[in-house]
Amino acid sequence: MKIEFANPFAVEGRWFKGNLHTHSTNSDGTLSPRELIRRYRDSGYDFLAITDHNKLTEVDDPGDEILLIPGEEINVGKSEVGTDFHLVLLGIKEHISDRSSPQTVIDRAKAQGGEVILCHPYWSQLSINDMLSIEGYIGVEVFNSTCHFSVGKGLSQIHWDDLLVRGKQVWGFAVDDAHHHTSDHRPTDLCNAWISVKSSELTLDSIMNAIRSGYFYSSNGPEILDIRIEEEVIYVETSPVRHITFISVDGRGERWTPIGCETITQAQHRIRNGERFIRIECEDLNGRWAWSNPIFIR
Repeated sequence: MKIEFANPFAVEGRWFKGNLHTHSTNSDGTLSPRELIRRYRDSGYDFLAITDHNKLTEVDDPGDEILLIPGEEINVGKSEVGTDFHLVLLGIKEHISDRSSPQTVIDRAKAQGGEVILCHPYWSQLSINDMLSIEGYIGVEVFNSTCHFSVGKGLSQIHWDDLLVRGKQVWGFAVDDAHHHTSDHRPTDLCNAWISVKSSELTLDSIMNAIRSGYFYSSNGPEILDIRIEEEVIYVETSPVRHITFISVDGRGERWTPIGCETITQAQHRIRNGERFIRIECEDLNGRWAWSNPIFIR
């Protein structure tokens, strides 16, 4: 049995918190780029990607307290049911104008040294055939705040698992997709979700390399404090949660739920034959989640 895991808890560095999907007044957001920077910085975020629709937003002198990752969101092509593919491009150097196909956009972004995330597949109504029709993206949005709060379609674990069970090595990202559209019956989509990245330093190259390598976990609430693998047993420690689940193929995997108390902070799982991947997710008492990246078993 060969176990492959980009374990952020096993590498040197510091933890940095960031959001990779945000919209400003340069597209359909309601806050200016500088106001977005201020809000996220004041909420403890270390890095931010302003990803306006089909436009690369640049900010002169954003300050030293937050790292800006250049990016944009491009909608392109058509799914099996006629919806657009939405792609977040990160670490690109210039706007990508060629939108002839989703694959073309991905290829152009990677040619610039960037990376691509497949956005909100549940909201976009993407099928597994849609997601398999393109390649080169590093992950999917497992959670999207604005899709969750606005129409209840922000959780895309099933789409992620559909790719993993077919052998695709893709990471899971929790993002805000913040537009700051508020009303009297839903909260703001600002500063709700994030990835916690283990990186040697807060620079564009270091953060992008850590993201590319999978050295992060995603959350909109709980903390994952440690993951380690010893003699084919996975051990996980978290902040207090109401369950910890080891997700795998078909009926394999395992869930830990507290008995006689409200929360737990530890769980373990012995890897079994046939578990081609295992990812860890946990949910707290407020219905908020955290997700590890997958552990692959070859």
